Amino acid sequence: MKYIIVTADDLGLARSINDGIAKACREGIVSSVSVIPTGEAFGDALKVIKDLGLKEIGAHLSLTETKPLLSSSKFYKNHNQFFKNIFFGKVDLEWVYKELKAQLELLKEADVKIAHINSHEHIHMIPEILNIFILLAKEFNISALRYPRRDRPVRPFDIMDLYKKSVLSYFSGRTARLFKSSGLLCTDHFLGFLDAGKLKEDLLIEMLDGLEDGVTELVCHPGFLSPEVVDNYKWHIGAEEELFTLTSCRVKSAIKNNGIRLITYGELPSIKS
Repeated sequence: MKYIIVTADDLGLARSINDGIAKACREGIVSSVSVIPTGEAFGDALKVIKDLGLKEIGAHLSLTETKPLLSSSKFYKNHNQFFKNIFFGKVDLEWVYKELKAQLELLKEADVKIAHINSHEHIHMIPEILNIFILLAKEFNISALRYPRRDRPVRPFDIMDLYKKSVLSYFSGRTARLFKSSGLLCTDHFLGFLDAGKLKEDLLIEMLDGLEDGVTELVCHPGFLSPEVVDNYKWHIGAEEELFTLTSCRVKSAIKNNGIRLITYGELPSIKS
């Protein structure tokens, strides 16, 4: 049987992103959302969760790009800056634990089950950070953790695909043992790292046509563009195209024609049992 969890990340980053994710949930194939508690539109995200009647959410914890919750925390503009600092031993892991715990405590205000945990810009693929994510997941009784690995086949002669695939392979190789020994649930397969921020209709249909048996998580980033997003989150410039893709009739037909069942992270325990 083929199952897919389609997770829209960054709910709470900006109001126009929230609006796009809401549309993708109502009219498209998005079955799961990840909420970023450090986003400027977090308050609006709580309203979206309520309006959509969501029974569960994902915790999209952040140490980069968005301002931290704790005054003692350091602000990292992007993942490159963060990765460089942790490589040279300049990141205080005790601070990481306290900041991420504060974010999870804020998420509890949504009064909705936190069914899975992941990270903004995939920082939890760093072994030292992954250990903290596993610890916090157990403290907050969160049963599932995102496990990025493999992704789709590389397109011929695509240098960026090759680069991203090598980065993913490196970090997934370093963290494989931690994921397997964590006791947390993970999906069998993963899609969305290579095409983050630029998921297109034809490519998604190709992915769905080739989907493997088991549970796959597809990570996506739909939204509407606003001056705030264009000025502050340029990586989301393809958000509206992703929204079109995720609400496409052709994509919905591909799911139906391939016998794929859309599920949530909350259904993972029963499927994996």
